[in-house]
Amino acid sequence: MVDWLARTQPTVSPNTHALHEWAVNGFLIPAFNVMAVQALRPEQIERWQAALLTRGKPGPRSVQIARGVLHSILEDAIAKGVIFVNPLARVRRFDVPERELKYLDVPQLKLLCEKVGAFYAVLFLMMAFCGLRIGEATVLQWSHVDLERRRLWVRRQAIWRRKKDCPPGEPRWKLVEPKSKAGKRVVEIPAGLVPLLIAHRASLDGSNPLNLMFPSQTGTPLYPKNIRRRHFLPALQALGIMGVRQHDIRRTFIALHVEAGTHPKLVQERVGHSSIGLTMDLYGKIAGQMALATEQEARFEALAVKALPASVPVEPTTSSGAEPPADGDRTPASNSDPNSAT
Repeated sequence: MVDWLARTQPTVSPNTHALHEWAVNGFLIPAFNVMAVQALRPEQIERWQAALLTRGKPGPRSVQIARGVLHSILEDAIAKGVIFVNPLARVRRFDVPERELKYLDVPQLKLLCEKVGAFYAVLFLMMAFCGLRIGEATVLQWSHVDLERRRLWVRRQAIWRRKKDCPPGEPRWKLVEPKSKAGKRVVEIPAGLVPLLIAHRASLDGSNPLNLMFPSQTGTPLYPKNIRRRHFLPALQALGIMGVRQHDIRRTFIALHVEAGTHPKLVQERVGHSSIGLTMDLYGKIAGQMALATEQEARFEALAVKALPASVPVEPTTSSGAEPPADGDRTPASNSDPNSAT
């Protein structure tokens, strides 16, 4: 497992490698020690899984992550010809409680921006109306923004490394490609934000060698954890808004487009999701929580009216002596088979 960590480190992001280390050192090595992967049996893995779930801490989501890392290790062993069957495939799965869908509505977003002050208000508005990840927003440069055409180009993001992972003399932050190929994208800036951005740019002072839109006081990218701890969470707590994460501002972006009626494919391209399935999942859940807009409700009601059947005319009584149909018979006379025997 330690060998797998060393081999995969150059091929994954620092954040992903840190997650792998967390799972291997915190859960897998204590449970299986230095046991060879060839010796692992499904029942051993199942007992380990059951013990973690019974303990209650970590939660099911963390156990799922640790299980996923173990799956990757075993799949790597299959690829190397060390084993031929993944024993984890025979281990019982378990349900992970779905995380409650949270985002800010427009009034809440406005209150948040009023609470945090001008600088961070512009940052949160850019995230909410341009669908930026916090790592993308904090390294956005003025050269990547065209206020006249109301466009911005997302080309990179910042990741933050642990001090022990930083070469001597290098900062903790590092500029890397976006999370996926879809992360490189062009996004429209709402016209209402342009005056705010112009005023924001004029208000910046101090060192800014990277020409960042949101530089720290020393001209470096802002540290996301500091933004959350010092500005985002205190403002939400003061407003009585609970359970919303900083990353949920991206869900706010999707919610705003759901409310505006934007096609999901267009939302996917602007939010930078690599899969339309992820966008559709969030889009559908958010749409299901919203009330129909007035004009949508009116159109829906109009369709319902059009679908109502016309009143069935009462046929005149003939002198043939035929008995009228029973009250329970709903079959119109015109639907009878003309070729049937009489």
